[in-house]
Order: sequence, then structure tokens, then C-alpha cells
Amino acid sequence: MEIGEMVDAESADLSVWFSAATPCPATSAGLWRTNPHLPRRLECGVTFDIVLADRHLIETAYRLLAQYEQPLGPAVGFTSLRSGAVLVPYGTGERWSSLMAASQWPGRLPRPACLGKGHAILVPAPAPRSETGVAQWLVPPDDEQVIGGAPLLTSPAPLARCLAEALALCTPLERTPLRRAVTAVKSVLPSSRRL
Repeated sequence: MEIGEMVDAESADLSVWFSAATPCPATSAGLWRTNPHLPRRLECGVTFDIVLADRHLIETAYRLLAQYEQPLGPAVGFTSLRSGAVLVPYGTGERWSSLMAASQWPGRLPRPACLGKGHAILVPAPAPRSETGVAQWLVPPDDEQVIGGAPLLTSPAPLARCLAEALALCTPLERTPLRRAVTAVKSVLPSSRRL
């Protein structure tokens, strides 16, 4: 492999940032230089935390964030699961509960979780050779937006609001007793006219 191919696959800043979230940064960075297409097992709570949610909610929330012209950081979808993960600044887990409460997430539904220290995530290489791995980038880290050696991460406050908005867009209207009664009346009226 030539040097130019490695640079195209992953910048040095991005490689250092990824490797900082491993138990042995120097070993990891060397392994990734040799094979830049390897997936990475990264510890959360070191350089980022992750927000776990239904993949469809994350995709819808990212469309909303883009409409609101909010920066989009890396997000991963897991191919064998319906879930995905958004990389957010580390320390987000400490305030995630209050952010979700402010987003007016419905109390009857489980909230997206934010995981930090003590958890890990498997992410694909920044430039994987194929789309058949365990995880796929929904939005890959952007080498163009590396600031101080770290890629731009999704801001947690707009993410929490957009996840709640995505949930409202993706779920059918709640069937209240009044709505059930109206539906029952509508279903009876057309049938009595047929007689």
C-alpha cells in the first residue's frame, strides 16, 4: 500500500483521535496504518460519548438537524440491529437526562440512552472497503472538519430536540378515547348508508 492511499483513507489527526479511545493508542495507530480498512473498537467517555437510539429515529433526526443547518457529526448504524449511535462530546452522559427532559420526550416511551465511560463501540474504518461489516457509517467523520485534532461531533442539545421531533413524525397519533370514539362513529356511518 502506498502512502497516498493511507492518507486518503484516514488523516493523521483522525487516526490519533480514534487511537486515543483505545487501551493502547500507539499499537492501534500502527495497526490502522498497516490496514486502514479495519474496524475500530473504541472506548466511550475518552474522546466522545454515544447516544443510542432506533436507527430510523437517528436518520430522521439527522435530516431535521440538516434542515435546521446544525452541524452533523459521525453516526453509526448497526447492520444486524435496528439501532444506531451518534458520537457526541464526552461528558454528555452526565447531562443527557436533563436534555431529554427538556426535549419533551413522551414519558411512556424509553428514551435514547447516552453511554460514556465503561462502554465501548465498534465503528467501521473511516473508509471501509465494503458495506458488509457489523457497523456502517450513517455519517462518517469528516477530515475536512477536524478541529484541534478532533472531528466535529453532533451537539447534544439540538440532537435531543431533533430526536423528540423525529419520534413525533415517525409515530402515529396517539389513540385517545375521543379519537377511538370518532373512528368508531366514522366506521359505522358509511356502513349504515349502504342499507
